Amino acid sequence: MAWCPNCKCEYIEGIKVCADCGCELVDTLESENETVETIEEIAAEVEKFEFDEEEPSPKYHSPYMNNEERAEENRTAAYTLLLVGGVGLVLIVLFFFDVINLHMALTSKYMITGVMGALFVLFIIMGIVSMKNSRILIQKASKENNLTMEIRKWYKENLKKEQVDALLELGEQPEELKYFQRFDYMKKAIQNQFMNLDEAYLDRLIEEAYPEIFEEEEV
Repeated sequence: MAWCPNCKCEYIEGIKVCADCGCELVDTLESENETVETIEEIAAEVEKFEFDEEEPSPKYHSPYMNNEERAEENRTAAYTLLLVGGVGLVLIVLFFFDVINLHMALTSKYMITGVMGALFVLFIIMGIVSMKNSRILIQKASKENNLTMEIRKWYKENLKKEQVDALLELGEQPEELKYFQRFDYMKKAIQNQFMNLDEAYLDRLIEEAYPEIFEEEEV
């Protein structure tokens, strides 16, 4: 049998040229399996490339809590732990000396008293640790507040809306695009002036500063 290599039509023996496309006929065609294998190999390579070349995940910063807020949180936790631990110990003592009589077996009484007493003592210890942490954070908060005041003073003197917009050539861009470009510019400017700032701290500071610089005049 003869085959057309172009249109893959089959002819009886004796015919030399394809009636449809004019190509000379051949005795055999290339194996279709090779073509299929080639396509499958290409698809596998593409799939491998798509999964291997993962886009880097965006950097995420959890909402920044300043030292003053953390100190307040620790202080609240300390009061709660001390209160629960203290009241719990009083109840355990009353229970142990049968002031609160629950009619329990002696073994069960000792076991409950020991376990619950240890738990409430742990609460008190945790409360004391939280209170100490609160005092340490209050000292750090004082330094952080001084730094924040210094940064605020600097950007109010050096970052003006008209100058920043002119430098960035914002023109008539949508307000959303302006926000991101202004934010990035402010961040770089402050980082150049004040070294080694915590990034989450700086992001929160700029979010609070942005309305003061770019929205105050628009209101």
